Amino acid sequence: DLFQEDPSYGDGETTSWDRKYVKPGNGGLHLTLQNALDETWQRPFELAVADWNESPALTLTTQRVAVDHTCTPVSGVMVVCNANFGETGWVGINENSILGGYIVESVSKMNEFYLRNANAAHRRFTMCHEIGHGLGLPHTDENPYNRNLGDCLDYTDDPEENLYPGEVNFDKVAELYLTRRFLRTKEDGTLVETTVRYVRDELKPEHMGLEL
Repeated sequence: DLFQEDPSYGDGETTSWDRKYVKPGNGGLHLTLQNALDETWQRPFELAVADWNESPALTLTTQRVAVDHTCTPVSGVMVVCNANFGETGWVGINENSILGGYIVESVSKMNEFYLRNANAAHRRFTMCHEIGHGLGLPHTDENPYNRNLGDCLDYTDDPEENLYPGEVNFDKVAELYLTRRFLRTKEDGTLVETTVRYVRDELKPEHMGLEL
């Protein structure tokens, strides 16, 4: 059983990155991911970052750094790394440092004790999963034996159906990082407030005739 434990994140709560990393004007989260992985993890990392960047709420850039099996945290970025952490019970783990209620640094770790000989689907699922936690998201579901929900934050022992972020995950990052309240002034001077639950491409202010 590759997916025994992934500590916490079972309460459905989200945590936002520090607001200085969230661009005004509905620009969403702009975050650097430091790639401290060895060569065996480059493809899963590239795919996971591209998948998360499909969200209009996220602009994720990557920085290749020296391989770091100690997974040293760096302020203001998400470090992604791999090492043999031993028989810990967790395949991957994310550690977010919280200051004043906001994430200020993050480390996503891939445990080679379980993953070195795992197939590509397990490795891609784990990478997508831990990056999702690093963005501040909780698990979608924590029962690995029920029906797959089709997103990488859903626990599963059959990851082929859960390789990518799902709509529920994109909704949550939009709620965290996109503006949901717009104000405009009518010709007669009346102030009109428009509030949406979340914002997708078709609901961005310029597409709604709204100004921030």
